[in-house]
Amino acid sequence: MSHLQESRVEYHGYSFEAVHYDPGWRVHILPGPRVLATDPDHVLADTQEEAFAKARAIVDRHLQGSAMPTGT
Repeated sequence: MSHLQESRVEYHGYSFEAVHYDPGWRVHILPGPRVLATDPDHVLADTQEEAFAKARAIVDRHLQGSAMPTGT
């Protein structure tokens, strides 16, 4: 039976919930002030740090896309 570890981090109003499943990590991106309209809503990585970095990059891209003007 694998040992289950869990961690939660807040980032720009979104919540990241990391769960350790041998052999890696899964981070779920939970809705913040604006619904995360991107896929995936979770990431997988070998380390918790890498998983959080991937999740932060998804949220950053989402927020940058929301701020871009339309109809150029």
